[in-house]
Amino acid sequence: MRSRLASIAVLSLICAGGAPAAARSERTLSYPRDQAWPAAVRFLAVDERLRVVDKDGEAGYALFELREEGKTFRGSLEVIAVSVDGRPVVRFVVTIEDRPSWVEVGMLNRLERKLRRELGAPAPAPTRPREPAKDPPPPKEPGPPPPPADGGGPPISPTP
Repeated sequence: MRSRLASIAVLSLICAGGAPAAARSERTLSYPRDQAWPAAVRFLAVDERLRVVDKDGEAGYALFELREEGKTFRGSLEVIAVSVDGRPVVRFVVTIEDRPSWVEVGMLNRLERKLRRELGAPAPAPTRPREPAKDPPPPKEPGPPPPPADGGGPPISPTP
């Protein structure tokens, strides 16, 4: 019995200590990429006070270090131009090693607020063109004539 419990404990420790947490959070916003990229880099360096280790505006990525709880965590921000419903938008992807996803989501929320302050509200989605009116249904075939108002019997005199 003891060896079985020990085996279960060792197995659970091995499973729990496996691969490090690798979360990835993203947000798609309708800003021009050429305006969103510099604002995103400023956000990392100035607003979040992170150390930007490497960045490439043409490729659209920035590597940074997050110091939290006396430890340093590596992270990345990707700014990707994509097309949604035929219009250009920007997808922001944040990845921070060994941190829970809520840290990344919070960072994306703050980045979105910064973009709204600096660049204004994102462009609204274009309205879809209305579908052309459908052809009216064809007229119905004429049916049998309605019965006469008198019920179809012989004429009745109004006087007796």
